[in-house]
Amino acid sequence: MVVDDLAAQRRLVRDMLMSLGVRTVYEADDGEAALARMSSLNKPVDVIVSDLDMPGMDGVEFIRHLGSRHLASALVLASKMDPALIGSVEAMARVQGLQVLGTLQKPIRREELEAALRRFIPYVRADEASRPEAVTEDLLRAAIEAQEIVPYFQPKVRIADGRMAGAEVLARWQHPEYGMIEPARFIPLAERGGLIEPLTWLMLEHAMEQAHRWQRTGRTWTLSVNLSLNHLEQANVADAIASLADRWDVPHERIVLEVTESLAAQNLAPILGNLARLRLKGFGVAIDDYGTGYSSLEQLSRMPFTELKIDRSFVSGAAHRATLRTILGSSIELARQLNLESVAEGVEHEDDLALLRELGCDLAQGQLISPPLSAEQLEDWLRSRSE
Repeated sequence: MVVDDLAAQRRLVRDMLMSLGVRTVYEADDGEAALARMSSLNKPVDVIVSDLDMPGMDGVEFIRHLGSRHLASALVLASKMDPALIGSVEAMARVQGLQVLGTLQKPIRREELEAALRRFIPYVRADEASRPEAVTEDLLRAAIEAQEIVPYFQPKVRIADGRMAGAEVLARWQHPEYGMIEPARFIPLAERGGLIEPLTWLMLEHAMEQAHRWQRTGRTWTLSVNLSLNHLEQANVADAIASLADRWDVPHERIVLEVTESLAAQNLAPILGNLARLRLKGFGVAIDDYGTGYSSLEQLSRMPFTELKIDRSFVSGAAHRATLRTILGSSIELARQLNLESVAEGVEHEDDLALLRELGCDLAQGQLISPPLSAEQLEDWLRSRSE
């Protein structure tokens, strides 16, 4: 759906979309008209292309309603407004759970619109016939026990030369009847229902197995796994992870444990102890989603991190937004001064990758490099890069 108060602009974008293969394009001249039209449809609209400055219901208010009413899956912002303002609206949309495929300056160019659409990941409603009506704790517990939760690997590459450096291990639920169930539908449930611990151990096991395979073929890449709060609070977690690595004959330095800022602020004593023991044993420790939590500098000063992962909200679009560029550059410089490896998450645009190279960032991961891949797909990806 194209939402713009100018009829000529709507027609221009509609024609672009249809030339790119979009079969159905709806139009509306402001947010209120768009909401009314979408409410009459049988399913959510895939992508909204919306202006911000419109009479009646403006784009900001429109996007607020989109997030609360689940009427669309993804959003492209198109405006002549100040980039800082557009950035604030983009952040608001992401917080509300919308995919933001791009922020385009008017007049919109066809190639930029096409690039944004290529980032679209279809959203599947929980009540569709092809999915279970509800993902329950019992269903998730059974899936963990049956090892239906499988690892996907998102490659990380060295920005200087594009060479593979490692991968992050991400959980995906491959249900035998309902197909792939996205992590947004089961990770929060696992955290609420006390299942994040067995799920994390399952991912650690898969990570060690993959690292063992790489080790046998002379590949020295790292694998990163997210650690839950429950793990970090347990007295013997460092010993248990070390024992698991030793069982798979995996050198400890090949495994990086990722900790989010929000976790790092709670129950500090056991967390500090566990992180220190993991570092003593040779494991890497990364602060994940850097910049999105609280007391970031304080946490960096008191925790033995080896890697700083800069959140995607400061990476995507930074090449064209001065505020983001400043924050991104400062984060990379901070990592350099603290002797941490800097990793940019959510790299989606060539311009942003070029900026990261200019700023001296060490590693990049994101859709531009590769989406998360199964083990088999990862091998195909590696072969394609070596050909």
